[in-house]
Amino acid sequence: MSNVLNSKKTIAIGVAVLILLVMPIETSADQGWELITELPTKRLAFATAVVGNKIYLIGGTLYRNVKPDIAVRGPYGITTVEVYDTQTNKWQRVADMPTPRHGAKAAVVNGTIFVFGGWNGQKHALGEYPVSVEAYNPQTDTWIQEKEMPVSRADFDIGVVAGKIYIIGGVTRLGKERMGRVDVYNPATNTWVKGQEMPTPRSQLGVAVVGNHIYAIGGRGWPRGDFGGPYLTVIEAYDSTSGQWRKKSDMLDLRMSSAPVVVRDEIYLIGGFTPKRVGFDYLASVSVYNPQKDAWRDIPAMPVPLVARGAAVNGKIYVLGGVGDVGEGWELFPDVVVYDTGFRAVEANDKLSTRWGELKKSQ
Repeated sequence: MSNVLNSKKTIAIGVAVLILLVMPIETSADQGWELITELPTKRLAFATAVVGNKIYLIGGTLYRNVKPDIAVRGPYGITTVEVYDTQTNKWQRVADMPTPRHGAKAAVVNGTIFVFGGWNGQKHALGEYPVSVEAYNPQTDTWIQEKEMPVSRADFDIGVVAGKIYIIGGVTRLGKERMGRVDVYNPATNTWVKGQEMPTPRSQLGVAVVGNHIYAIGGRGWPRGDFGGPYLTVIEAYDSTSGQWRKKSDMLDLRMSSAPVVVRDEIYLIGGFTPKRVGFDYLASVSVYNPQKDAWRDIPAMPVPLVARGAAVNGKIYVLGGVGDVGEGWELFPDVVVYDTGFRAVEANDKLSTRWGELKKSQ
């Protein structure tokens, strides 16, 4: 397996980077992406959540269990939870999640992490699609069961507005029709209500929240929920105040499976892929959408084209692992890399100041 820092040729580190190690400064965006650590457990399709200075990686599937060259894969779904401390650059294993999940989503309300959906099992056809909702308290390192989801969900996404969690789109199980259904969970009352349906039914979409608006971005459209149906560039915004959806300008380019994060009221779409007649072209580019201006711009691209399997924001943008094809077949990149938008002053104590070098091919 390749590691994106395994090149014998590395990019020299200049004096400006050395200064970062000894004094806090306002880091500028033009310094690009830097590697800081690796995933302790090499896995795919995990959920991410940020509480304070810590990023939680929840569930997923072990990389060794994924065999992209054959039809039957698995087993899918683990319960492992690991925490990355952005201040100390250290990892810690915490209490396992009760239910193994592949492709779950997580949301944080008042310091508690809530985990929804996903699936597990030996095969697609025999997979289980849990409706259980589990809540993790980082202070006590404990999990509890909350009220179940109204329907099972896979390939959906999630957003939080005013303490309420919106579960948007997806399929009830793989192979079923995609839906525009929205369900809203209120942790304060442990209750569900049905939300205003999204105009464009879809799965594999990205969701981002800016202010009181939820943005549903891209994905795959009606009708089929496996590998059929059109790829979408559609962006629709839900106003949680008025309860209405409104169509926005389309994405400039087709971009599937990007990881969306929000920094200073802008939406960053990280990596992903574009479909070809046969296979995919993986993307290193990062597109930034400003909802107020309804306009796009780019930031420096990642050195390696990939589908980011996890992304989080804690002052900086963290991309945690990913998959891509660098000419020798589909593989996992376990690196955790960071991009500083200049949002706040940081101190790089205990951080590796190594930049991504040239990609070394698998031997």
